[in-house]
This record gives sequence, structure tokens and C-alpha cells, in this order.
Amino acid sequence: MTKAPRLVVRADASPQIGLGHVVRSLALAELVGPLFAEAVLLTQAPSAAVHQLAAAAGLGVVELPAQGPQAEAAQLPAHLRPADVVVLDGYGFDEAYQVAVRATGARLVLVDDLADSPTVADLVINHGPAVRVADYRALPTTRFCLGPAFSLLRAPFRAQQRLPEAVPAIVSSVLVCFGGADPLGLTHRALGALLALPQVARVGVVIGSAFTAGTELRALAAGFAGKDVAFYHDVPAAELAALLLGYAAAVVPASTVLLETLLLGGAAITGYYADNQRPLAAYVHAHQQAFSMGNLGTLDGDALRDALLAGLQFHQTTRRQPYVERLRPEQLVDEFQRLIRGPR
Repeated sequence: MTKAPRLVVRADASPQIGLGHVVRSLALAELVGPLFAEAVLLTQAPSAAVHQLAAAAGLGVVELPAQGPQAEAAQLPAHLRPADVVVLDGYGFDEAYQVAVRATGARLVLVDDLADSPTVADLVINHGPAVRVADYRALPTTRFCLGPAFSLLRAPFRAQQRLPEAVPAIVSSVLVCFGGADPLGLTHRALGALLALPQVARVGVVIGSAFTAGTELRALAAGFAGKDVAFYHDVPAAELAALLLGYAAAVVPASTVLLETLLLGGAAITGYYADNQRPLAAYVHAHQQAFSMGNLGTLDGDALRDALLAGLQFHQTTRRQPYVERLRPEQLVDEFQRLIRGPR
């Protein structure tokens, strides 16, 4: 008897790379999961936060040994079934790894940012705003879901999509969210710079379980007695959506949280600290969808304060353009139904 199809998500998270790959691939699993009899997340060294995210999306977690992609690919038959649909989201899953997935008989979905290497995937998903099919070296049978309409966002954000709204003449409240770990200390730098701006009266700071500098942040905030600073820990999706709607602007990296902010119509001040974030930061700035400060890793002190002030002034004076008119989750569902029922 053929076993019922499973959805198998392969993604990692760590203090160094953050939770972004896991968050967006689980958002996809949340969307298409009802099509499958079972859904699991394959990952290395899952943290408590990863377990919580997987449970919220309805996935079990299978912990893989800490090893490189080549060694892991050799062990894939022990984890996969021929009827599986496998989602890969990360930067170690090269063409050889993808070939190993397909050799098990499973169908393959690649969640990709870069379009910089050959792929043998059945379906490629890339939410980049300027990406084209011609950018890929793929099989003739590969199908594509490309562009902002295929942004992989969690249900509370999809449910509250709205066009950009005008901000107050003076932006006095700002939310800061640099992910659950923030190994570069961008949260501390941004908080200090914002508190030094006279117009900013209220700041919210989102930090996760992997964040290790909470004491230092509170000490920094205590030095600005006239400011209202609130800290939010391990914020679930629905609460984060409410926070983004509750502050006049948000300081976020050019990652999933930027897309979440823009989908809610929010005013975002962004930038990049990883190569895969740079194109998105440049695009939203060029198209007046958000303000980009550029390379966040090089900004500190007066330079960061001036960049944040320029971002606030942008939002106070500019009519922002929508990042995407409408998401297309129904097409993603259709593509996964095609993978389940059709021969490769």
C-alpha cells in the first residue's frame, strides 16, 4: 500500500543565521499543510523556539545530526518516502543535494533567494521583487512562483493585508525588531540612536529567546528616563502583527519581518547585514516602499542616528507605494496539489 503523502520541510535556524528560513518555510507549511496526511520539519540542533514554531504550524520535528550537506544527502533515504513533497529552504542545498532528494522519488520544492546556482526542483518559490524565470538554470519541467505575490507570510499577516497608510506629521513611536538572536547587536545600537532623537517618545523592542543582551538593553533604556520603552519577548505572529500596527514606524532588517511590516501597510526603516538581504533593501528604497539605511553593519553612533532621522523624515513627507497589491496563496496551494497528484 502506498503511504499517504507527507510534507517534509528542511530548514535550519541558529543564533548566527536567525529564524528566517524556518519561519517562512513553516508559513508555507501552514498554508499547504491541510493537503497532506502529515508534516514534519527536518532540522539540525533545533532550539526551543524552533520547536514552538513547528508546533504552532502543526509540524513534528526530526533532529538531524550536525553535518555538512554532502554527508546529510547520503543519509536522505532514511528520512524520506517516495510520495513525499520536500521543501528546502537554506543555502547549503546545492544541485547535488537536490539530486539526492529527487533520487528518493520525492518531489522537490526550493525556496530560494539568490537564483545563483542550477536547480532540479519541481517548483521554485522566490519572493524577490525583481526575479525572473530567465535568472534560473532549471529543468524544462520546473515550475515557478516568483515575485512579491508569493511572499511566504504567516496567517495573521495574510489576513490583515492593507495598503500603505499615512503616518503622523511627527513619528513619535517606533518598534525595533532585529530577530530572535541579533548576533551583531543591532537592537542595542538602534535603541540608543532612537532614544537620542527628541521626536521619539515611545519605543518597542522585540527580542527572542536566543537574545543574550536583554540586561544591557534595559540599562540603556533606564538612562532615558523621559522615554517610554517596552520590551516584548518571544512574540507570536498575531501579537507581532498587532505591535507593528500599534507603532507609527518599524526599524527592521530586509528579511521576512520587513515583508510582514509592508504587507500590513506599515512604515519601515530597513537595511541589510547579509548578502541575501541587500537586493530587497535596495528595491523597496528605490520604489518608495520603505526607507533603507544601507549596510547596517557599518552604521553606529552619529551615522546611525542620522540615518534613522532621515528614515523618519522620509515617512513624514513621502507617499509610500504598496509592496504588493495582493498575495496569491491560492496559486501556491494549486502548485502543491499538482505535485501531489501528478507524475514527475
